[in-house]
Amino acid sequence: MKASAFVGMRYYRSRSSNRFVSLVTLVSFIGLVLGVAALIVVVSVMNGFDRELKTRILGVVPHVIVKAAMPPEIAGKSAPFKSADVMLVTRNGSHLLTLYGIDPLAEHPSGVLMQAIGQDKVERLIPDQLRVVLGRSIASRFGVQAGDSVNLVLPAVSASGQNISPQLSSALVAGTFSVGSEMDYRLGVAHVSQVSQLLDEPADVKLTLNNIFDAPMKADDLRLKGYQVSSWVDDFGDFFQTVWMEKVMMFVLLTFVIAIASFSIVSGLTMLVATKRRDIAVLRTMGMTEQGVLKVFLVQGLGLATVGVASGCLLGLVLAAYAPSVMGIVEELTGFSIVAGTYFDQIPTDIRWPDIFVIAIVTFLISFAATLYPSWRAAKLQPAAVLRNE
Repeated sequence: MKASAFVGMRYYRSRSSNRFVSLVTLVSFIGLVLGVAALIVVVSVMNGFDRELKTRILGVVPHVIVKAAMPPEIAGKSAPFKSADVMLVTRNGSHLLTLYGIDPLAEHPSGVLMQAIGQDKVERLIPDQLRVVLGRSIASRFGVQAGDSVNLVLPAVSASGQNISPQLSSALVAGTFSVGSEMDYRLGVAHVSQVSQLLDEPADVKLTLNNIFDAPMKADDLRLKGYQVSSWVDDFGDFFQTVWMEKVMMFVLLTFVIAIASFSIVSGLTMLVATKRRDIAVLRTMGMTEQGVLKVFLVQGLGLATVGVASGCLLGLVLAAYAPSVMGIVEELTGFSIVAGTYFDQIPTDIRWPDIFVIAIVTFLISFAATLYPSWRAAKLQPAAVLRNE
């Protein structure tokens, strides 16, 4: 073992003559562990919410809509579809509603929307009568249930385009569904032929992609071929961009917490250097170079950082994995639930190893930067001046 590493490791096993130095080092270590653990837990929880929102919203909305006959190159991944914005009018009030027109025979039965509606209610959507399945939140809000009659109002534009008059249609409620997202407040489902008839327009084509995030690129390709296309990004892109920005901002803010804990290593090492001035002078007179002294304190600081990062990652992974159970205990003890008033029964978590890797690397680099200055100061001590004052 090299002399620098040997001396640096000896400092770990030896008790400091200055208890305050040991206290500062301990506080730095605890702050580093808690900062890393908090960052891992927060990022994992935000990943969980992001995953759930994408499943519950993007699993329902069409990936790409082509306002044309079915493009031959994507046959087999498409289904008839029509969407209309209508006013739902009930005896208890009115509500703006997005009405999705689908073909039950062309929809994949394992899809999120089909699973939420249920096969029995899907079969009630027939092409020769206007029947709607409403989001459960809408139905509950207006006291609507299966078998009730409601009215749908669409704006009808005159041939000249100068006059707009309401077009009223009666619909039978075929049931309700819930996907556990805001779609329960804004979505209704009917047969595609009925929605096309309401709009007096032919049905569009809904494309389902293997990777929903390929939708913008697929839409651009089809536009270049002359198709009129829209994708989920047009309606929900800003929403998920906001969610992503919130995750980034939380990462940055908690990284500052880690930076504060890491740079407290500067104080600990600086005071350690002050208490080891005589040792440094002796090592220099015995032939150790400035680079050797630098490495001694780099070993000291980086060893602390390595153990702190590893401990923080371990603690963070355990807390993230058991966050729902931990919050369940907190809820029982305090009566407070962080997910109260939301669609979630418990906190969702999603541990992503690339995020853990980034957190560990960033924290280690910050800690490495924090050890450079005190280590450099130790290397620049003049042994003659130190021994003269002893």
